[in-house]
Order: sequence, then C-alpha cells, then structure tokens
Amino acid sequence: MRQLLLKTQIVDVTLRDGGYRNNFAFSPEYAVEHVQRLYEAGVDYVEVGYRNGSVLPIENIGMTGLCTAQYLALLHEAAPHLKLVVIAHVKNIKASDVRELADCGVNLLRLCVNSNLDETLSMAEVAKSCGMNVSLNIVRVSSIGTEQLEQMVSKIEAHKKLLDVVYLADSNGNLNPAHLARLMATVRNGTTLRIGYHAHDNIGLAMANTITAIRQGATYVDASLLGMGKGIGNLRLEQWIAYCRSEGFEKYSLESVLRAIKRLRSDPMFVQEDHEYEVDMLCGSLNLPFTERKGVVERLSTQSAKHVEEASAPALSFSGYGAPSLVGRLGS
Repeated sequence: MRQLLLKTQIVDVTLRDGGYRNNFAFSPEYAVEHVQRLYEAGVDYVEVGYRNGSVLPIENIGMTGLCTAQYLALLHEAAPHLKLVVIAHVKNIKASDVRELADCGVNLLRLCVNSNLDETLSMAEVAKSCGMNVSLNIVRVSSIGTEQLEQMVSKIEAHKKLLDVVYLADSNGNLNPAHLARLMATVRNGTTLRIGYHAHDNIGLAMANTITAIRQGATYVDASLLGMGKGIGNLRLEQWIAYCRSEGFEKYSLESVLRAIKRLRSDPMFVQEDHEYEVDMLCGSLNLPFTERKGVVERLSTQSAKHVEEASAPALSFSGYGAPSLVGRLGS
C-alpha cells in the first residue's frame, strides 16, 4: 500500500465543504491561518471555496462560497507556494470568472459535472488556455448508471487535452467499496487521465472507500479537518494522515494538522453539530442528495425512520442535476 500512497496527493476541502456547516462564513483571518497551517503540514492542495455559489442559491452566503478576487489574493499572499483550488458549477460562472481565478493564482479549477458535460468541457478549455490545471468532478456519482458513466468517460477521454484529473465524488455518501471498485474500473478502463476520489461519510465508509479508491488507481484524495463538511461530513484529514503514517508514508505532518484542528475548534464559525445525524445517514442509505434533506426531515417528523425507509421504491425520478428525487422514494 505504501507504494500506492507515494503516488497520491491530498486536497483539503475544509473551507469549501465545511462551508455547508456555517453558510461559508469563515473569517478572512481564519482562512489565512488555515492555508498557512496546511501548507506547513505538507498538504498538497487546499480548496478554498466555490466561485459564485453552490448548485442551488444560498441566502447570505459567506466568503468561501464566492471566492472573490480580494479573498483569493489574500490567500495567495499568505501562502504563495501553496496550490490553491477553487470549485465551480458551470451554470454559475463565465469565462471572465475563470480568467480572474487564473490571475489570482488559482492552480487547480474543479468543475462539477453530472449531466452538463458539453458546457463543462467548454469552460475547461477556457481554464486550460489560462494555464490552470483542470479537474472534472463527476458529482453524485452513485446516481449514475454504468452505461451513462461509460459514455461520459468516453467523451472525457476524447477531450483529455482539456483536463488533468477526473474525480468521482460520492456526494450522496451512498457508495460502498464494492460499488466504488466497479465505478473506478469503468473510469480506469475508459481514460488515461489521473483519477481522484471525494468521500462523504453518511454510512461510515469514507475511510474504507478511500482506501479502495487508492487500490483501484486513484491518485488524488479529498479530506477535511475533523471531516467538517456537508451532511455527516467527509473523510477526516487527520485520520487519513494517521493512516498514511501507519503504512510508512510520512510525507505529511500529523502534528501540524492536529494544531490546525485545535485552531479550527476554537474558531467562532466552527460548526460540527450532529443533531440531524439520522437524517444524513438515511439520505446516504437511500442515495438521496443533500438538496433533498428537507423532505427527509419532514417525513421523519411525522413517520418513524423505519416507515420512511420502507416507503422507498426502486423507481427513481430526477429533480435536476442528476439528483434522485423523493418522488417514488418516500411516498407521495
């Protein structure tokens, strides 16, 4: 395993995925300290937020949900040698946004895709022309069938000059190692691009899945401090580094990461509540996206969790962006 780990790179996603916990309202002071501490720890990339918001509008969205030029310049100045990452949904950005990101020192632009591949590839071309590295992140991958994934990967491979990495994002937290291994095989057999994996821990398999992804050829791994992220959260960065050390891979400083955790815990905008733990676990089990949580909460307030689960049906409808809808899953 150590030989495989030697090929991997870590992308910290605390400021972006953790933003779902605090409305992306990290302070500039915290963000500066965060990137500096993770650079000291040897973390390869730090994803610092969304450009112009998430997939759905968020009222009063904070700094790490917008990634303005001023914010990016602040981080680049604070950690000039760190590889900064920004993620975006193509419906939220224009070519001018991409050019500004490049001017602000962003090294890697990650573009979310599920069913809007042509538009996303066009934006990837703009990013490449600006000298940025580009990752195409296939989000909610657990909701994509094998045939559709094969078609997507075939098209991605035909445009591989526009891309550096293709990511499988378990946005719903639904994957298990066997399912992930099949998805990885489909991608690995269809493209020569590097592969990354983004885990969510809804059913407690973030670590197991990430190890599986590495064994199946992934060379990029996403994680966050304390797992702070959407729903139950992500792979815990500190646990992943501890695991790497247990395998004899000591590139990263666990001590520096633990100091970063102490700083995060002390920050007023740190939120790691689990009062809706059962909702997020049920969403993962039923392969429902975060955007459907409100419906699950409403169902659980009037029905038992067992009744909600038994009400699910094999047939899925889709409510935009490839997301399985509650229609037919939790009853009418």
